[in-house]
Amino acid sequence: MNVGDDDGHVQETCSVQVDTSRDGREVVIRLSGEFDLESELDLELVLEVASAARSVELHVAEVRFADSTLLNLLLRMADRFDVRLVGPLRPQFAKLMHLTGVLERFCVHGLEEERPT
Repeated sequence: MNVGDDDGHVQETCSVQVDTSRDGREVVIRLSGEFDLESELDLELVLEVASAARSVELHVAEVRFADSTLLNLLLRMADRFDVRLVGPLRPQFAKLMHLTGVLERFCVHGLEEERPT
């Protein structure tokens, strides 16, 4: 999803890239940017595309901001698929995942938190 700023420049707010195996049983999803209520339709499409999958590898290292919209998707995915999160997590997203207990629902790889520089 892209939006324009006051100067007419286009800013990317969120990006979703989905790759599926030939049989559709394995899906790799790469998320980047900021995920909030405005990105809900994009996230719903992710669930639809992955509907035949058994396992989902979800790359979240480039998620700069997330609210309950993305958390809702993650929880729904955990109920339907074997989900593996690949990070590291950026500070805001890490805090949200820890405070809500959502992180405990997933198989994780490389999710050490990114330290602010």
